[in-house]
Amino acid sequence: MRFYHSPQQDQPYTEGKCTVELGRILETSPKVARLLQAIFALNKDSLRRGITCRPCAGTQQASRMGYYDGQYKRIVICCDNIHSEKQLESTLVHELVHAFDRIRTGTFSTMCHLIACGEIRASALGQCHDIKSPQRKRECIWEDAIRSTAVHCGGRTTAEMYIRQVFDKCVQDRAPFNIAHGS
Repeated sequence: MRFYHSPQQDQPYTEGKCTVELGRILETSPKVARLLQAIFALNKDSLRRGITCRPCAGTQQASRMGYYDGQYKRIVICCDNIHSEKQLESTLVHELVHAFDRIRTGTFSTMCHLIACGEIRASALGQCHDIKSPQRKRECIWEDAIRSTAVHCGGRTTAEMYIRQVFDKCVQDRAPFNIAHGS
């Protein structure tokens, strides 16, 4: 999940505007295309209910920019927390990384290690990807991963422990971008 955390000057997207922009991104973004290709190669049903835009105000997802719902096999973009095309694309990439990680094999000693790794990867490949300064990029990934992991794994202190234990391994895991397109 990606949390909404910074006030923007622009108006939030409407559901209609979000849907139009989402369609354009699905057609033009090489990063999104690669993630979708890898996801569908592993499991054609993994996004059975698709990717949609909807307002999340008044729901449990109100503080999020988007989320991957593994139970219902869908990604939801919270349009009322999206303010730009860049935010929409980075949120979509973030959630697609979660969808990819959910269906690929891996070994972690606990569910919280798995969640921590997924949040690290989603931030590193999503919203923190374009940060040039290595220190600022690491801080972005670290803070985003802690914020999201804390929701599922007992708060900030516990989340920091899990993040610390898997950070170096997971921040370097670039799958599916380090896999040949034919595989």
